[in-house]
Amino acid sequence: MSVDVEQRQRANELRELVNYHSYRYYVLSESVISDGEFDRLFNELIALEKAHPELVTPDSPTQRSGSDVSEDFPKSRHPAPILSLSNAYNEADIRAWEERTLKLLPTGTTLDYTVEPKLDGLTVVLTYERGILTLAATRGNGEIGDVVTPNIKTIRTIPLRIPAHTHADGKSAPERLVVRGEVMFLKRDFEALNERQAAAGLPVFINARNAASGALKQKDSRITASRPLTMFVYQIVDSVGITLDKQWDMLDYLRDMGFQTPPDAALYPTLSDVIQQIPAWESRRNTLNFEIDGIVIKVNDLRIARELGIVGKDPRGATAYKFAAQEGTTKLLRHVISIGRTGRVIPNAALEPVFIGGTTISNATLHNYDIVKALDIRIGDTVVVKRMGDVIPNVTAPVVALRDGTEQVIDPPTHCPFCETPIIRPEGSVDFYCPNVHCPERVQRQVEFFVSRGALDIDGMGSQTVKTLIEKQLIQDEADIFSLKPEPLLELEGFGDKKVQKLMAS
Repeated sequence: MSVDVEQRQRANELRELVNYHSYRYYVLSESVISDGEFDRLFNELIALEKAHPELVTPDSPTQRSGSDVSEDFPKSRHPAPILSLSNAYNEADIRAWEERTLKLLPTGTTLDYTVEPKLDGLTVVLTYERGILTLAATRGNGEIGDVVTPNIKTIRTIPLRIPAHTHADGKSAPERLVVRGEVMFLKRDFEALNERQAAAGLPVFINARNAASGALKQKDSRITASRPLTMFVYQIVDSVGITLDKQWDMLDYLRDMGFQTPPDAALYPTLSDVIQQIPAWESRRNTLNFEIDGIVIKVNDLRIARELGIVGKDPRGATAYKFAAQEGTTKLLRHVISIGRTGRVIPNAALEPVFIGGTTISNATLHNYDIVKALDIRIGDTVVVKRMGDVIPNVTAPVVALRDGTEQVIDPPTHCPFCETPIIRPEGSVDFYCPNVHCPERVQRQVEFFVSRGALDIDGMGSQTVKTLIEKQLIQDEADIFSLKPEPLLELEGFGDKKVQKLMAS
């Protein structure tokens, strides 16, 4: 059955509409039509292409569904080396990098800099010919990478055609465009993936980067399509018909073409301005919805960056400032139980001390016993420990390959370790509880909460003071605080006149 002009025009119109609305939804995180209307357009395109296969084009959004063809990945040579970056770990390193750079430039040269989050993902190179995505390859060894085009097409933040939308300020696609970016999981998507894995009785993933790499290297691209990957694009590797002089303009151009670029990128007039903003970047790290392990500082002038050339495998015109590591491995020595103020039983891990994120960690949470079981965390395991901001460190996975057979399974307690009351698990609950309202550990947590900053804010009554008052039987619950007298307090070790006066006044 031949295709008439009207059907061909409708197919073109549907592809434009679906690509445009996909761009708004997945890249701009905003939608101008309902999900139902989007589905109607998409299903109409599927039906039209199914009836007339000759209408299918490489940039059709229907080609994101993947293939079950199983074959070894072919290789592709990149049009230019996909380089790594030199690393800086403190202000002195960054200053030294700029000094080395300026020595290679005419006296009096001044530089401004772009700063982008250093994305912790998998580097991928995309090639567009006359606006159509024709090739996607991993970084590989920097010269040659694995071709993963069918899998890349399943990632909805990657346009199959550029411009990805019909309102690109009159810009048209260049004859050829090769771009570089990072494929990764957003934090919320990675957590949801692991929840699905655990619910299905499948192994959970230890870290997002490795999971992204594994998803991209699937021989069945339908598996890749089932994993919610995203991609941020930040560099033009090669092009025909484009002239850009600044990195900042390059990011703008990439956005105009419909790519998702690194959020929060900034332009600074001097290196001192960059350095001044580093603490803000570090504090922002844990509020972002994606993993970063530093920032990338780039000479904004692309002509100068090209003239500076390469040293080893690193471009002289950029460097990466690395944040303190927030993840490490250590031994899980003991299973330690604590009881919350509601009676909730909380499993914790006593660890062989490990330095993570600027502090020494010797204790971490195990969340709950369902997670312990799903991850199969055992006493004696080498475990991955993650510290995110001010949140208590948590054990995220065991390193199973390092087991020697002496590890012990962690089971929920049958009795409260503080009052010997039998532990219960309410129907439908993921948590276990000590039901004894007079449990000394529960009472301590209740009092601690009662006097905390978010409640009565009693200055001088910290955790250790509360524990001492309960042990000495000076209080048995929150109400007893208001009948405390200074005389018995003065008899306690470490309670001098000033401390007692301050506590009583507060």
